[in-house]
Amino acid sequence: MDFSVEFFTSASGRSPVQEFLDELKHSDPGDHAAVLRGLAKLRDRQYHREPLSRRWATGCLNSGMWAS
Repeated sequence: MDFSVEFFTSASGRSPVQEFLDELKHSDPGDHAAVLRGLAKLRDRQYHREPLSRRWATGCLNSGMWAS
């Protein structure tokens, strides 16, 4: 089963995550590629267990990929 990854979009239409990814693509292509690989993992159900995600409510998963 595949899931979708959706980025926050403000009422004005801005997407801070997409803006960050666009800038990262130009400033550090290697890190940009690594982030995209991480996002691809979140789309695949087999990776939906710790440490990439953890259940915090019935039917809800919290991604920890941004945590340090």
